[in-house]
Amino acid sequence: MFIFIIRINMLSPFLKYTIFCALFIGSIRSWDPDAGLIKSYTKLHNVTVQASSGTHPENVIDSNDNTNWVSAHCLPYGYLNRNDVNIIFGACKTGACLSSGNSGNGLGVATDGNPYTAAHVQKNGSSAFLSVDLVNSQVLQIISVGGVFPSPTHLYVYEVTKFGSQKHLLKTFTSTDNYKNINIPGTNFTVNKLELVSDSGFTVKDMGAIGENGCTEHITVDLGHERSVGTIRTRHWAGSNAATKLVLKTSTNGHIWNMVADLDPNAVHAVTTRIQPADIRYITLEYKVHMVNHKKVYCFEVDAWDENGIWGPEISAKPQVNTFREILGVNGIWGWGTKSYSDKLGPNEGPLLYSEVASHARNYHNLVWDVTDPDLDPEYDAMAAGHGTQAMWWLNWDTEYRAWNAANLTVDISIQFTNKTVPESKWNTPEQSAFHYGQQVAKHFGSVQGNGLVQAVEVGNEPWDYNAAFYASVLKGMASGLKSMDNKLIVIPGTFQAEDKDHENTYIGTRVLPEVADNIDVINCHTYSFINDDAGIRKGTYPENKLSTFNNIRPITRWRDTNTPKKPIWVTEWGWDSDGVGEQCRGTECVSERAQAVYAVRGLLLLARSNIERATWYFYANTECDTLFCRSGLTSSHKNNFQKKAVFYTFQKFLQYVGNTYFLGIIQENDNGFVYALSDKPHACLENASVSDLLQHASHVIGWLPVDISNKNSRQTTLQLPAETQVSFAWRIAGSSNDRLFKTTDYQQSGNSLEITLKTEPLVLKFNHKTITSIVG
Repeated sequence: MFIFIIRINMLSPFLKYTIFCALFIGSIRSWDPDAGLIKSYTKLHNVTVQASSGTHPENVIDSNDNTNWVSAHCLPYGYLNRNDVNIIFGACKTGACLSSGNSGNGLGVATDGNPYTAAHVQKNGSSAFLSVDLVNSQVLQIISVGGVFPSPTHLYVYEVTKFGSQKHLLKTFTSTDNYKNINIPGTNFTVNKLELVSDSGFTVKDMGAIGENGCTEHITVDLGHERSVGTIRTRHWAGSNAATKLVLKTSTNGHIWNMVADLDPNAVHAVTTRIQPADIRYITLEYKVHMVNHKKVYCFEVDAWDENGIWGPEISAKPQVNTFREILGVNGIWGWGTKSYSDKLGPNEGPLLYSEVASHARNYHNLVWDVTDPDLDPEYDAMAAGHGTQAMWWLNWDTEYRAWNAANLTVDISIQFTNKTVPESKWNTPEQSAFHYGQQVAKHFGSVQGNGLVQAVEVGNEPWDYNAAFYASVLKGMASGLKSMDNKLIVIPGTFQAEDKDHENTYIGTRVLPEVADNIDVINCHTYSFINDDAGIRKGTYPENKLSTFNNIRPITRWRDTNTPKKPIWVTEWGWDSDGVGEQCRGTECVSERAQAVYAVRGLLLLARSNIERATWYFYANTECDTLFCRSGLTSSHKNNFQKKAVFYTFQKFLQYVGNTYFLGIIQENDNGFVYALSDKPHACLENASVSDLLQHASHVIGWLPVDISNKNSRQTTLQLPAETQVSFAWRIAGSSNDRLFKTTDYQQSGNSLEITLKTEPLVLKFNHKTITSIVG
């Protein structure tokens, strides 16, 4: 054993640490890379698909949004062999036809949907005829006739009137129409019979008719047995306006159908539809096809879940151990939008400005600013001496980060690199090079051996364009290198999601692997609040929306709970884009300036309630571009002198009054309102406490309606307060573009009964407890 240790000590630091990790790999717990997933019902066993026509219906349940079912075309004559569209299909085989005489294949082939068979109608006396009775009299949209006509042959329809039937001539066929299938426009009156008449015999290759229901196509998924369904996701498309209507239907037995939604047939992107939860076996999309030749419709994917959808059940709330002030941070960059080091900036810009609403700041620390090649040394010692990094002769991160710390912002750095900026081909030895780079970062910026300017290091921001195995190797090396030099440094993997395995570039299960678990301290995600509307267009929405991507904290929490249960979750980016302070927001994801401010507070409350340790707002300021995330700032851009937006003022005032409180527990959380208890002291022991216990220890309550900012409704909620508890202050968070405090009287207290009015803007109530029972938390 002694000899073995000597040999280990002779190895390089990278190999030493690799062997050390291998010796202790048994300490890693059981691992489930897919722990965050809620599998769609349509991806379970014994699920089948049927379509009205076309090819590859199985593609709608193959977990691939880029493969599809495509229907056949109804017109010009694709509908003829379909008994669900052709209302006279098979009529001549069921006794609904009469003729003057027949020879050859029999009269049945006249309506068999096959244009390659023929019924020969013989002359009897002075004429030949073939008539077809409609089972159900109706208006006709199209009548199709194909045949051979030696002499003029007349098509008649019989209109149903209150006096009987009235005969109408629709078309006369001649020899120029021979061997063609000809579509004749239908009628604007109810018809009960079709008839072909000629003064000589003729041949009918096929006849068909489309009734008042037109042509419909459908794709139906059979879940195998009934399941509780509350969310259905479809990616559908009607080609070039091929459908005039698209209806989503469900059924328990495949015979009786419930229409649950009208969908936009021209939607290009996926659409998620919430329905009233019910036991359902069959899901169908029914397209009403435009009556034009060669129109086809498409479906790419159908998914179904319970009422929680892809996100799964909500997270169990726990009392927070961090105040709102400690949770809230901001994303920044070198120089904070100026061309100067932060120590040169005044109080109305840079870290001094943003520290008013943030306890920490995350910097996009570009790898290419440190090294021209990832296999090289960043030369931080030379940087500290004023000679720049290996890549940038002028750069001194120490100067920048000291200014952030001096402004009372703890510093997290995201080592930013992508396949575009640092191609995989540039890493000669990815794991070993990342290990060395991590060592240098920790040695220089960490608190054990370095200057202590950096508290946390993130291995990549959104490194989604790297191959999964490649990124996993870099993460393993860099995390090991960081920890080998500084076990106090907080190490964070790049940002990934846990809800959608099919989007493998962003999926945590293939990129954060069990061998790295002991060297990372945090699980990291970004959460923005988007939905796809009825047309499949992505839009910004309120954070409580059941379909919002803000719910992605649920699957990442499930993944964490299974694989790294003691590690906190950080949301290192979140926020909304909005206009304001003279800068317009033009993207479909934009919300109003007031909405951004109000949703920001509601979102922070939801994150605190969901046990998130840090929530770092994106971005510190607007940027001078015109795409998504360019208007997500707390202030305007540098061009407009970093003017404070409503969200800045709102955070500022929120932190002033409740920033040093902790989320305590849920008093109410439903469609009629969210009401949370806050406390000026941590009470970890109050997990699963009753409402009365929460109110006994609450210093504040905050409540709101979980709806869109445009909703003007209100709801009343009554709380039973502890004895001798009074409301001492009430404030409505209005999302104002100034720093006014909106006091309110939207509450009524009578004894211990407190009735409060909930609106979309949160209401904050401060309590004065004359007596309180102390519980050690």
